[in-house]
Amino acid sequence: MIVHVVSILVLTAAIAYAEPWQPERFPIGYWHGPPAEANSPKTWQTVADCNFTFAGPRGGYSVEENLRMLDLCEQAGIEAMVVDGRIDWTMTAADDWRETIGEIVADYGEHPALFGYYIRDEPNHRLFEPLGQIRDELERRDPEHLAYINLFPTYASVAQLGTPTYGDHVERYMQMVRPRVLSYDHYALRRDGSLRPDYYENLQIIREAALRHGAQPWQIVLSMAHLAYRDPTEGEMRWQVYTSLAAGMKGIMYFTYWTEPTWQESGQVAIVGPDGSPARLYPIIRSLNAEVLALGDTLLGLTSTGVFFTGEVPAGGTRLGTDCMVQLPDDAPLMLGLFEDAEGTPHAMVVNRNMAEPVAVTARLLPHVVAVQEVSRETGELEPLALEEHEMALSLRPGGGRLLRLETRFDYPRPPEPVERIDFQFDREGDAEDWGATHSLGPLAVQDGTLSTTVTGRDPHMARTFLRVPPDTYSALRVRMRITGGAATAQVFWTTAEEPSFRDDKYLNFAIEPDGQWHEYTVPVGEHEKWRGQQITALRLDPTVGEAEGQELEIDWIVGE
Repeated sequence: MIVHVVSILVLTAAIAYAEPWQPERFPIGYWHGPPAEANSPKTWQTVADCNFTFAGPRGGYSVEENLRMLDLCEQAGIEAMVVDGRIDWTMTAADDWRETIGEIVADYGEHPALFGYYIRDEPNHRLFEPLGQIRDELERRDPEHLAYINLFPTYASVAQLGTPTYGDHVERYMQMVRPRVLSYDHYALRRDGSLRPDYYENLQIIREAALRHGAQPWQIVLSMAHLAYRDPTEGEMRWQVYTSLAAGMKGIMYFTYWTEPTWQESGQVAIVGPDGSPARLYPIIRSLNAEVLALGDTLLGLTSTGVFFTGEVPAGGTRLGTDCMVQLPDDAPLMLGLFEDAEGTPHAMVVNRNMAEPVAVTARLLPHVVAVQEVSRETGELEPLALEEHEMALSLRPGGGRLLRLETRFDYPRPPEPVERIDFQFDREGDAEDWGATHSLGPLAVQDGTLSTTVTGRDPHMARTFLRVPPDTYSALRVRMRITGGAATAQVFWTTAEEPSFRDDKYLNFAIEPDGQWHEYTVPVGEHEKWRGQQITALRLDPTVGEAEGQELEIDWIVGE
């Protein structure tokens, strides 16, 4: 469990702090885009060809250049987040700052390629109040488009955060700024080959805060070596994206897209080079983005319900327990994200946390999971997976994940329906007509017009309670059944309103033929002094007495006459 030291504001109930925002496609963007001098059709087509859905922030554009960017992005089939120098937290000190927001919205708000407005990256707590005012005014004037702010990761210092803990920082941000998207960055891949130990904990903090406050969580992942961070491999890129998706992230961004010439001189190359041409990671991220887009329509409609781990459990993580409907090998380095769609249908994403090697595992499903379909990484369509004896085989690429839709079925026990007639025909598939309370009998199955079961021990019987049969309605019971062996005697017990328990003074023996053939039997219950004149409240049928373990029993009907 992650414990946060936060203000008393945390105790408030989950609230939708802003109008819900639902993008048409799964948001995939980047940080540090093309410079103004590269604002050309080729540049934005290259972005679109990499399967980004929107062009990310880049400063230095004028209004005219931003509008040209929007025009070219529209032609390429993507949207763009504009960076406008008029938007800054200090603007709220001016009396006419709201009018300035109105001018910005007038410049861009009607453009069909507008994705949103960039406000700020990694703000300190002291900026939360003015940033919340700016966000509110932008979205009040233009509710269709996102007002975007990005937060620090867990490894930011107290001086950077302006709060005593990271959890407090995130909670106060959500309370004061009330964003529709909770975005943050976390670069976990260190040059020395290690991972930041708080990577999964950061995912969990953001996930939980977004769920509490009705926001969509996003993560910005590493796509370029810089400072203490290494150049990601294909498996490491896949791992960053799929662990984010399994934790419920509803948007992915990359740091960075464009390479500055000085960066390249020191061996730091992003998704494209300084001239905009695809670099090493471009085809890897293009393929990865295509997978996210294929899964995206499903993912946008899911709500995260849990995140679990097998193998070595990272800081902030929870080990997968035995009550989860998806069971994975305890020694495999896996991450499991659980979800539900709007109809309550469960989904699961299984991720290989090994970034260097593929893994093949057998997943075991609890019995109420009756079918599994995979959301295809290529088409987004549902594809059935083989499920045998509640198990299925899963192969996972290095850092890769698979999104599954789980079909469940479970009939919760309910009280029997009270009936006034003894007329049990067993002609409805799967309906035992509330016969139960079995002893030394296997499960009761109703199929093809008969009830069937197996004798499992001594003194087999089954009962039907909740009867309200008026006195003297029937003088006899008739039973059509067959049993493959056992004693040649069966029994019927009953209870009454005056004596509501099965006892040896309210039963009749009747002779049967345990030869496996169908026979009809009549039990003259009306001759019994404790049947006559009594309201009958329950019946119990003992299909045979004595030793009969392993014998098969079928009943066609039990009726009164």
